[in-house]
Amino acid sequence: MLSLSTHHCLMDNFRDLSALHGLVHSAYRNCTDAERHTKFVDTLKEVLGFTTEQAELYTSTVLGQNNEEFADCVMTNGSRVIGSWVRGEQQGNVGSWLSTMKETWQFNNDLTYEHKIERYDSSITTGPFFQSSYSSPKISLERGIWAPSDTIFDQLKLFVMSTDGFARPVLFEWIEKETYNYGSCSINLVRFGRE
Repeated sequence: MLSLSTHHCLMDNFRDLSALHGLVHSAYRNCTDAERHTKFVDTLKEVLGFTTEQAELYTSTVLGQNNEEFADCVMTNGSRVIGSWVRGEQQGNVGSWLSTMKETWQFNNDLTYEHKIERYDSSITTGPFFQSSYSSPKISLERGIWAPSDTIFDQLKLFVMSTDGFARPVLFEWIEKETYNYGSCSINLVRFGRE
């Protein structure tokens, strides 16, 4: 049986990336290839309270290669993903209306994340009296937990689960890492830069 007692915290998650890395190594030391996936799923369900579907997605992400050679990739990939990733868009014409959007993914070392989309709309009229008006920002905010995959490729699959229990994969791919030194990526096929 895998031991999670030292890794468990009140947020029903691992305390940080190194704790997850330790559990992955424990899975390779203590389980055969055939039983590793099932034991990892069972541990997530029993100790962290995951549903079967959540635990299956988490395990297939973190143990995707199911090969001990790739165990350290969880730590490497996670370390590179940690941080704030941002993108922006602007639409409209100066002199009439302008709509701006800022989207941020924040991946933390304690394996929590925040995904925020902020929209600002403004209208500007010119004439004898310059006028401008701004609507209040519209903010969409999602928080939850995340985990990196054990792949050696530039395209990673991240596990994310929001606080309401909605679990899904997020596609994360490095863009020209030799040029940008892991400072540019695409998240679900949309380009982001490190903030």
